[in-house]
Amino acid sequence: MTALRVIAIDDEPLALRRLEWCLQDVPDVALVGKTGNPQRGLELIRTLAPDVVLLDVEMPELSGFELIDALGTLEDAPMPEIVFVTAFDHFAVKAFAVSVVDYLLKPVERNRLIEALERARIRRELRDAHARVQELREIIDNLRIDRRSDSQKRYETELWIREGDARVRVPVEMIERLEADGDYVRLHVGQRVRLLRARLGDLAERLDPARFVRVHRSEIVRHDLISAIRRHESGRTFAVLAGGREVPVSRRYVSRVAHALRFRKQQHSA
Repeated sequence: MTALRVIAIDDEPLALRRLEWCLQDVPDVALVGKTGNPQRGLELIRTLAPDVVLLDVEMPELSGFELIDALGTLEDAPMPEIVFVTAFDHFAVKAFAVSVVDYLLKPVERNRLIEALERARIRRELRDAHARVQELREIIDNLRIDRRSDSQKRYETELWIREGDARVRVPVEMIERLEADGDYVRLHVGQRVRLLRARLGDLAERLDPARFVRVHRSEIVRHDLISAIRRHESGRTFAVLAGGREVPVSRRYVSRVAHALRFRKQQHSA
């Protein structure tokens, strides 16, 4: 039996090492490449022609779904089977909607990984190269349609952050402000600040605009905390939050903040 050639793409070093450990001594399986950089992962897929890609869903530079989409731009790229690996089970429906082989939750169990790889082997043997190309093209088309369908967009109800070896659930409704901090976002939850590895721009797309408003390129605020908009003598505009705290509002977002404030007042008067 020919060894199944596998590539692992995950931006979390511990998760990547666990996948490598799980694949040790698995008969007829060879880990031919691994990376924590999704862009590098695209290059590995093109150059190494893997049979299977173990792919993290949530990565700051390029999500797993976006990476699959990007495969469509690599005309000479092989068409591997995809196994999603993630800590977030709410992606499962969409994952299977785009016809991935399997969906594994972190921390990955070795037996489940072996089972997923065997499923990938069977699918690969049952379909020829042309069929795999056609299926991936359909997957890419479906992803693009889903991206354009705002009416079906589902916003996050919770975020999961890593603290040491554990993952902590943070309900979105408890978050007061989100503040960019390099490769991380600072989540202000009551008196606590939690760090989430993500880009603020990406989070802005995943948060319900009826609940959150972006006030600055580096800050997002929950609607119900804004009590007023104040313009200082310097000409700068600030959003006044409950408790009197002021956060700067850039010119680009003044109209959004004003709309959010009007919407909130209308709700209270209704």
